[in-house]
Amino acid sequence: MERESYKAESGRTLYRPVVEETELRHALFSDNLGFCLECGAETDGIEPDARKYRCDECGMLMVYGLEELLMMGLVRIGAVS
Repeated sequence: MERESYKAESGRTLYRPVVEETELRHALFSDNLGFCLECGAETDGIEPDARKYRCDECGMLMVYGLEELLMMGLVRIGAVS
C-alpha cells in the first residue's frame, strides 16, 4: 500500500492510503490493516472500524482501520505511482 499527502480542513498535511483495486480486496478480506493519517505508517492487527488508535511509529492517536478510512472517503483507489 502506498501513501499520498493531502491537506486536511485544518490546513495540516496528513497522509492517506493509495491502493489498487485488487490490493484493496485482498486487504479487506485478510489483513486487518490500519493506517496512520499522521505519518502514513501501516499497522497490522487493527480492527476494521478502529478510530484514533496509537501509532507505533509516531505515537499519535491517528491510526484508523482500512474499512473506516473507506467510509470516511480517505482511501484513493487507483494506480499506485
